Amino acid sequence: MKVTLKQIAEKTGVSINTVSLALRGMSNISDATREKIVRTARELGYHKPLKSPAGRRNLCLVSTGMHLQDSYFYMEFYQLFLSYASAHGYTMLAMEAEYFQRDPAEIRERLAQASIGGILLLGDMKEEVFRNLYQSSLPVVAVGARYYECPVCTFIEDNQLAAHQAVHFLLENGYHRIGFVGSPLHSIAFSERYFAFRQACCRAGLTVCPADEWLDLVPDRGEEDHEKRIRAHLDSGKSLPEAFFCAHDLLAITMMKTFRQRGIRVPEEAALIGVDYNPMGQIMEPRLTSVDVCCRTQAEAAVRKLIEFIESGTYLPARILLPTVLRVGGTVQNRRTVGGN
Repeated sequence: MKVTLKQIAEKTGVSINTVSLALRGMSNISDATREKIVRTARELGYHKPLKSPAGRRNLCLVSTGMHLQDSYFYMEFYQLFLSYASAHGYTMLAMEAEYFQRDPAEIRERLAQASIGGILLLGDMKEEVFRNLYQSSLPVVAVGARYYECPVCTFIEDNQLAAHQAVHFLLENGYHRIGFVGSPLHSIAFSERYFAFRQACCRAGLTVCPADEWLDLVPDRGEEDHEKRIRAHLDSGKSLPEAFFCAHDLLAITMMKTFRQRGIRVPEEAALIGVDYNPMGQIMEPRLTSVDVCCRTQAEAAVRKLIEFIESGTYLPARILLPTVLRVGGTVQNRRTVGGN
C-alpha cells in the first residue's frame, strides 16, 4: 500500500507541509525534525527519493584514531577517498570516530555547519558511534566493517575468498600443516578470515591442531605485545606448523621479525601469508606473500556510491563484497620442488 505524506505527518506529529519540506531537502527546518521525518518515512516504506539539504558538497571520513594514524594501509585508503571525492567536485574532512560519541544533536549541528552531504566510515568502530552518525539523516557508506543495529550500505573485501585463496595456494605448494595467527574477536574481517580458513582446511581434508592457532594476537595491543606472545608460543616446546595464514600483514611482518631473531628461516622452516597487501610487507626481505584486498577498488566504489546517494536523494542498504587477489612473494616456497613432503 502506498505511503502518503499524511501518514508520515500523523506518525511524526508535524504538518504535511513540514513533511514535504523535509523529504524535498529544504533547509528551513531543523536537523532534528528532518531526521525524525526521514527515519519515519523509511520505516513506513516511503519509496520516493529522500533529498539531502542543498549545498552540502563536503564528505566526512570517519575512522578510529588508531586507523587514521596508520602510516600505510589506512592512509592509502584516505588518499584514495580524497582523490575520488575531488574528481567528483567534493572535498573531504577526516574526523576521529571517538568524536561522535557525543550528544547526537550536537553532532548533527557540527555536520550541518561543515556542509557535510554524506559520511564514509572506514574500519570497525563502536555501534554507538555508528548509530549516532546514522541518526544524522545523511547517507552513510561503510568500508571494511559491518553494523547490525541500523541498515547500512557497506563495501568490504570478500574475506572468505581471501582465506580460501591462501589455503589453496599453500596446498598447491605442498603444505599440509597450516596454522592461523590473529584474534577472531578483533574485528568482523578477522572473524570472517578465521572461520573461512577453518572451512577451507576442512574442505581440503586438513585437520587444524589447536596449538597451531595463535588466536591471542590482537592488533590493538601493539607490536611489543605481539612479539612477547609469539616468543611464548615458540618457547612452549611445541613444533611449528609448516605455514601460517596471518589475519593481516602487520601480524605476518612481526612474525617474520621475531622468527628471524630466533633463527627460524622463512620460508624454509615456516611459510607466511598475510592479508591486506600492506606496502610494509612489500619492502621486507623476503617479500611477503599477501592477499590483496584491493583498496583502490573499494575506495572508488564507496565514494561513487555515496555521491550517487547524495545526488539522487535515494539510499539503499546493502553489503557488497569485492574480490581479493593473491600476490605471491618470497615467504612461501614450492616444497614439492625443494624436497618437501
